[in-house]
Amino acid sequence: MTHYDLAVVGGGVAGSSLAARMAASGARVLVTEREAQFRDRIRGEALQPWGVAEARKLGVAHLLRSCAAELRWFDQIINGQRVMRRDLVDTTMAREAMWGFYHPEAQEILLKQAQESGAEIRRGAAVRAIAPGKMPRLTIEAGGRLDEIETRIVALCAGRNPGLRTELGFQLQRGSIPLLLSGVWLNDVPSAVQSSVAYVANDVNNGAVAGLFPQPGGRARAYFGYHPHGCARLQGLGDFARFRDLFLAAAGEAIPLGNPTPAGPLASFECADVWVDHPYRDGVALVGDAAASNDPSWGQGLSLALHDARVLSDELLGAADWDTASNRYAEQHDRDYGTVRKVTGWFYDLFQRLGPEAEARRSRALPLIAQDPTRVPDVVFSGPEFPMDANSRSRFFGEDAQTAAMS
Repeated sequence: MTHYDLAVVGGGVAGSSLAARMAASGARVLVTEREAQFRDRIRGEALQPWGVAEARKLGVAHLLRSCAAELRWFDQIINGQRVMRRDLVDTTMAREAMWGFYHPEAQEILLKQAQESGAEIRRGAAVRAIAPGKMPRLTIEAGGRLDEIETRIVALCAGRNPGLRTELGFQLQRGSIPLLLSGVWLNDVPSAVQSSVAYVANDVNNGAVAGLFPQPGGRARAYFGYHPHGCARLQGLGDFARFRDLFLAAAGEAIPLGNPTPAGPLASFECADVWVDHPYRDGVALVGDAAASNDPSWGQGLSLALHDARVLSDELLGAADWDTASNRYAEQHDRDYGTVRKVTGWFYDLFQRLGPEAEARRSRALPLIAQDPTRVPDVVFSGPEFPMDANSRSRFFGEDAQTAAMS
């Protein structure tokens, strides 16, 4: 039986980044990846400024930058009108831009780096079973053959629906937000789309959201989020014309979409938080989407994945007792993901929720935010370390001004 220090299940962004750092530090690392070639699954492709900072700490930022467009400016559009253009480098805690890149290309680059750093890579390999414990054992199938390995720690980085997570006894928690998000990769984006700008539009009258994130080579990823009771599900390229019409209805002329052509699949998925409390037990750590997936309409997935990889590797490299280190990772994960989930929930309530109460909240809060942007808790761009206090929510919703007016 072969022995490793770390077995990484899933060679995506989180798994490859974790493997590269650990292998470069001298650990014996195995990465198993089911896919022989990564393909477009309409996953996150906007790395927030705080996620760029995490990539720098992991030592993979230069790799991601090689395939990314630097989106220094953020356009906020409400009901078809641009209300803000924000310089992310000047106004975020990380002093970084947002990066837009094609997810499969980034995966390939990072997995190659993990191999060059000394990790053993097995592609087309499926982990059939994990026996947790002080020295977990994995059963791996590749090419019709089964192999068993033993490791100090397993990092399960196999996406938001890994069956192994349930088999290992981790209990899933689930939020409920009645919104669907559709996405498609685009060719032939018009030259009017500025390659340094990330565009996000909220149609608060209908609770819809549209986003366009440029990438190198005149391409971009476009998203349209919608309430399913007001819009039939968008699924498949036959719905592309309807996707484009709905996108433009939400964005108005503030996003110069033009007449692009789809370069990949079109699909919709649910906007919901799914997470595990304390994502470590008996030698198995959950990382990235396997540990928690935030409502994807706020674009936190990539940043959270890199954050998990950085925190877990920090803990493992700084301690001889990897069980204790992994428990510390899980505790920090709960704190940081909990902050992101809380604040993005506030954002949903303000920008996407429907009904008279939500309309009253917007009519109170949005004018105050326009006068004082510091009312917005900047967790989405600056990360979970952004300072907040007991008054952050009331300031965001404008409840402090309402209370002051009544006193």
